[in-house]
Amino acid sequence: MYTFKLRHQFCAAHQLTNAYSEECNVSVHGHTFKILVQIQVKELVGGMVVDFKKVKEVINQLDHKNLNEILDFEPTAENITKYLYDKIHDIPDLSELALVEVTIWESDNASITYSI
Repeated sequence: MYTFKLRHQFCAAHQLTNAYSEECNVSVHGHTFKILVQIQVKELVGGMVVDFKKVKEVINQLDHKNLNEILDFEPTAENITKYLYDKIHDIPDLSELALVEVTIWESDNASITYSI
């Protein structure tokens, strides 16, 4: 089994319209989201799991954006994690059998992981 790991980050703003907290509901605020992508495969495609650059390109589409303006869902860390999982899993050179896991830290002490 091969395990690909990529740590990356992006800075973005969002406003949570259904938030539990009034401060997240009322104002647009930002985070430096830290990401860990892990991909496991049994067989390599073209000698690698996936090109690191292609995974970074997926993440970088969110960098320095207002997430409310570019995503069609409530931009919670949970929903962003699932969105990135889906986008990374659909990279054309990635094996269909790849096991993908995406973790996002919204702060140093708060993270969410999505995998199947």
